[in-house]
Amino acid sequence: MPRLLSSAHLSDTPTLALAELNSQGTLFTNLCQIEAAVQLAAASNASLVVLPENAFCFGNQALAAPFFDALKDWAGQLARVYGVYLLAGTLPCQYRPDGSRVFGDKLRQVSLLFDPAGDCIARYDKIHLFKAQVTDTTGNYDESQTFEAGDTLTVAATELGNIGLMVCYDLRFAHLAIRLREAGAQLITAPSAFTRATGRLHWQMLLTARALDSQCLVAGCGQFGEHVFYRQGQPECRQTWGHSLLVDANGQPLATSSIALPVYDTHQDTDTDTARYPLSLAANSWLPNAADNAHTIPIPQAGRVLLGNWQREAQSQIRQQLDLAYSRQQAAGAWQNPTKRQRHK
Repeated sequence: MPRLLSSAHLSDTPTLALAELNSQGTLFTNLCQIEAAVQLAAASNASLVVLPENAFCFGNQALAAPFFDALKDWAGQLARVYGVYLLAGTLPCQYRPDGSRVFGDKLRQVSLLFDPAGDCIARYDKIHLFKAQVTDTTGNYDESQTFEAGDTLTVAATELGNIGLMVCYDLRFAHLAIRLREAGAQLITAPSAFTRATGRLHWQMLLTARALDSQCLVAGCGQFGEHVFYRQGQPECRQTWGHSLLVDANGQPLATSSIALPVYDTHQDTDTDTARYPLSLAANSWLPNAADNAHTIPIPQAGRVLLGNWQREAQSQIRQQLDLAYSRQQAAGAWQNPTKRQRHK
């Protein structure tokens, strides 16, 4: 039976959960991690659970893309069974929101939001694609080689509030956060997989800046640790930063509690162990094999769930005291009207 949202979930201080994961190139193991995180969050009375970017499949996106619809249905079932809003990180998708196929071999990087009934209520296709030279083992990052950029803002109305969707590199672009605020967003989700090098320098600073730009609570949920996957039979390894964080409308980190997740070991765990994750176990019948060398992919590091309370009334007061939305509208009007601009000199 789905868990119904209680009055505590609908209060002015709903509990939010960030599932910081160490996803690998094996879909089944990743699903077990995800289910464990949602179980724990639901047991802690979380209203919304945010997964990181690439939660379902890290690295070889072509492996998961043909299973987009099945994984979408699985995520909806997860939200329904555990009775939470679920921001399902990202999934690689072969088609656009209008159903047309993405050209060539490229994909869309898609973030989906599910309600506690399991219905998908929002889809956001990542707009800004990461391209950079980074001083790590990968070096050259260019998401445009794999993905086609989206072009549409997404704000979803929920009983918790209006949720605006971003993904990872979108955090570098202030105008996106501002436009989400102007579209009514009160909370912005940012599932991410920041590299260890860029995350150390920029992660918290960017979350803080976007919270101040938008006067929204920003939920930054990141991958962490080392990730091994296979592409064309060759192993690759990437390192991510983690340090998931909730930042309030004043740019201040929210106090959170942290609960460690169990680690699922595909080589040692018994059928009794896997029974702890019934939805993942059911999905294993149709999931693809992650790699010919799946046995060499390491056991994921133990993730964690961070829990914090969204102070919605305090956020409303911040917006009343400093009405940035109104100030921006005034500024835009002045620039569009030279005569008016002259009068204010």
